[in-house]
Amino acid sequence: MIDIDIINRLNHVVDFKKWEHKYGIIDGFLGATEGYTLLLLAEKGYGEGEIVEIGSYMGRSTCWLATGSKRAGREKITAIDPFTGSEEHSNDEVIKNEGSTYNSFIKNLKTMELDDYVIPIISKSEDAVKKWNKPIRLLFIDGDHTYENVKKDFAMWSPFVIKSGFICFHDIESWEGPTRFYKELKNSCKILFERISINNLRAMEKLI
Repeated sequence: MIDIDIINRLNHVVDFKKWEHKYGIIDGFLGATEGYTLLLLAEKGYGEGEIVEIGSYMGRSTCWLATGSKRAGREKITAIDPFTGSEEHSNDEVIKNEGSTYNSFIKNLKTMELDDYVIPIISKSEDAVKKWNKPIRLLFIDGDHTYENVKKDFAMWSPFVIKSGFICFHDIESWEGPTRFYKELKNSCKILFERISINNLRAMEKLI
């Protein structure tokens, strides 16, 4: 007799390996298991609302998110970034030579045939939020990594997240700013519950 659970697990492994190979060529800091987690949240996450990414860089995480949502026929990804880099990109050759990663970002989306499923907003987070009025089902905070800016991104954007929606943070335990804020949030906030902890990615569900 065929064990359906085994078949399903094998299918997930094959699926993961496919996208790991494909998106591994895009410059970025998101690990493949973290990316696949975002893919599944975009594909299968609860509720209706937008998917918003704060910090896109060259588009690696954007592609993972867009793949999940696109193959489920769900929302396009709103990718918010000034595309001029921040502290973690201080030695980036593209930024040094071009002053922006936007052209590389768009090129990567087109190469991966996902440019039709991403809405780029060339803006700082605090400027973009002034024009925002839509519910969000999945928020990925991966912009400026200073403690103050991670805290500000959360404060500005989390009110738009729906009940049972997810807020994801990257670079936990690898960068001081997001790590300190996340630990404070986890210990003090009663309406968010950590559902996923994988490598440097954390995903919290909004309970109310």
